[in-house]
Amino acid sequence: MFNEFSVLSTAISSFNNSALVAPFFFLAGILSLPLLFMVYLYGRDFVSRIGWREQNLESQIGFSVSGILLLWILLFGGNYMVIRDGISLLPVVLSVVLFFLTILFVQTGKQLNYIDKIRNYKYRWLVLVAVLFCAGFSAMPNWYNILLNVASVFCGIVLGSRLRKNISVIPYSVIVSFILLIAILMQPEFFRFGQLGNLTTIHVLMMIITGFFATTCLVAKYTNARQKIHDSAYVKLKWLFRIMSLLALVLFFMTESVPVFIGLMIVTAMSEMLYIYHSKGIKKDLYKQSFMLFLVCFGIILVCPVISAIGIVYLTFLQNIAKAKDFTGLL
Repeated sequence: MFNEFSVLSTAISSFNNSALVAPFFFLAGILSLPLLFMVYLYGRDFVSRIGWREQNLESQIGFSVSGILLLWILLFGGNYMVIRDGISLLPVVLSVVLFFLTILFVQTGKQLNYIDKIRNYKYRWLVLVAVLFCAGFSAMPNWYNILLNVASVFCGIVLGSRLRKNISVIPYSVIVSFILLIAILMQPEFFRFGQLGNLTTIHVLMMIITGFFATTCLVAKYTNARQKIHDSAYVKLKWLFRIMSLLALVLFFMTESVPVFIGLMIVTAMSEMLYIYHSKGIKKDLYKQSFMLFLVCFGIILVCPVISAIGIVYLTFLQNIAKAKDFTGLL
């Protein structure tokens, strides 16, 4: 009756059943709504007290988000022993994310003069060793994952400190966070996001919504309105992309496959590019508002309300807030 294996199996089974019936990230997002409302009311006043201004807003957000994501990856408690197979690409993907997040963290820290303060700190080498130790310890128990994480963080620090050209914070943050989003879909049980083959409708919808705002941010940033496509050709191409998106959407619900999800996001991006290229213009700073919504959704998926709060604070600095029809028009 008190066999340890039976008790452990029962506990795991209870956790799985709870995760399937009521996704924790969704419940945590609902319970965070009062907090996010308070952030909306008083967040701008608070961040202004700690040095956030419109002039350095993007750098502050990039520095904060990259730092939080680094801590989340290193300290969230993922166990490499739960990986489903020996040839999983998850350790490599996480190392890539760590590498690029470290570059963003160091680069934005340089812009805000935080890195210079660390360089002048007496025990700066001890700080570096502690960071690398945390990076390696998070990859226990496999020695090659430890080396991979340590090398990724170290190379990110070196490259980030040597880069002379400033990084475009918003697109860079979206791309790196989107890679992490794909990692969550690759092995959701590793991130306590859901169970393999048993993601609920809420899981899948939240992935699609978050991915939509990520692609919208990038497309709105780098696509210019030209109004050069003939109307008849535009209508045919638009319906072609809509049908392809619908097929990919149904297939993603059926398979929860990473390649299908990436394909869905590519088709969605192409449809949005077609719309923007055909139109006279789009809402000003639509990419910034897409970035804000992406941060809110991404924070909910990670069960990290601080990231969602940063997105809400960013909203308070924006002008000419987009409406729902500005996003639905892209589809």
